[in-house]
Amino acid sequence: LNFARFLRRERVQIVHNYLLRANVVGAVAARLARVPVVLCSKRGCHERRGWELAGAKLGNWLADRVTVNADAVRDFVHDNERCALQKMTMIPSGVDTDRFRPLSEDDYKTRLGLDPGRPVVGIVTRMRTRKGVEEFLRAMAMVCERQPSVQTVIVGEVDLDEDLQRFVAESHLGGRLHMLGRRSDMPEVHSAFDIFVLSSHDEGMSNAILEAMAMEKPVVATNVGGTGEVVRHGQSGLLVPARDPVPLAAAIADLLATPARAAQMGKLGRRIVQDRFSARAMVRQMEDLYVTLLRRRGVATADVVALTAEAAPVTDGENA
Repeated sequence: LNFARFLRRERVQIVHNYLLRANVVGAVAARLARVPVVLCSKRGCHERRGWELAGAKLGNWLADRVTVNADAVRDFVHDNERCALQKMTMIPSGVDTDRFRPLSEDDYKTRLGLDPGRPVVGIVTRMRTRKGVEEFLRAMAMVCERQPSVQTVIVGEVDLDEDLQRFVAESHLGGRLHMLGRRSDMPEVHSAFDIFVLSSHDEGMSNAILEAMAMEKPVVATNVGGTGEVVRHGQSGLLVPARDPVPLAAAIADLLATPARAAQMGKLGRRIVQDRFSARAMVRQMEDLYVTLLRRRGVATADVVALTAEAAPVTDGENA
């Protein structure tokens, strides 16, 4: 009720919620406050059940529009939450291609405590079962058995349990695994990678993949959710089945063995992100949606007209 009073007092015209709890609480408060436009967001393909599913459905019902960031997410929400397709709008995720771009210096491996003369395979993730950290480690153990010079890097909030610690110590990963924890310098971290890996069991549209591709890094990823809408198999990266370390290891070894091909994949990956997944493109599409919905509610104020008329063309820094 306090949030609803705040929305009413500030005369908020748009409430756009993100994540399950906000989708419910924010939508209810916005409706109580009679906010003209209410939106919910969906970013993943993990199945909801019980009270979570009921909450998701309530948020969808209260919203004027449900935004999704991939076709796969739209189809999943339609099937799992019974949300009408016509109520959803697909706006792809976007990354800042000015910040995430190839860097000119070449000593980033040294800065991270890595050997600059040896290849680096990296992952950016969290310690959740569906992120596939175990499959990644098992795949890299296979890769390192054939190519002992390869360095394995994990970035993010990841704590290995006793079984995985024992596996690492007893496998060919021993002494070759670098756990970097949370980082705020991701462009520099990506610059140290030779190959970026995503091993998730499910995804919506991975920002980590978009950032890696914007940095011209070839990608090996599990073909889940919207990943196949970003990575072109055999062109900007390689897609493999989820939950199976064997094809994951084979794809990583393939790119390590063909560095020229991997470099070309990386260059195409950046072009794909610039063309379809830049932050500017995402913001412009979101603004257009807001204006359209406000006008349908009869809130076509002078500010809304100005927003449409004066918005700058969508460009990226190096193309401007």
